[in-house]
Amino acid sequence: MISDPTKLDDVEMLSLLALGLITHMGRVDAGEKDPFPYPDALLRGFNQLILTCALRDVPRAQRPTSIPEFIATWGILPLSEWCVKLDVPADLFTAGKRLLDPDCESRPTQLCKQLSRLKVVAAMR
Repeated sequence: MISDPTKLDDVEMLSLLALGLITHMGRVDAGEKDPFPYPDALLRGFNQLILTCALRDVPRAQRPTSIPEFIATWGILPLSEWCVKLDVPADLFTAGKRLLDPDCESRPTQLCKQLSRLKVVAAMR
């Protein structure tokens, strides 16, 4: 079977989501109400998440339907509570680890910042 070169592994997907969220939230902090177009990394990571959910049989009603919905719901959920099982190192799923901090106006967490610096996103910058 030939592998799909556009398919990222789950850590790469999270890395893109993290970089995109940091860029997007920076634009929000700068005063943009709903920054559009969305950062390329966020678009690519979001599309990969939707594909991953579909391939892993997550019911359509449980998948995020838009980037704003992803930010408002999945972004602040601990990774361990996402309805899709991700193939990532176990330490990413320790209690409460999430991409955005709901207690700090949905600012990127330390985990989000760490994921955004992975080598996979270096080419996206």
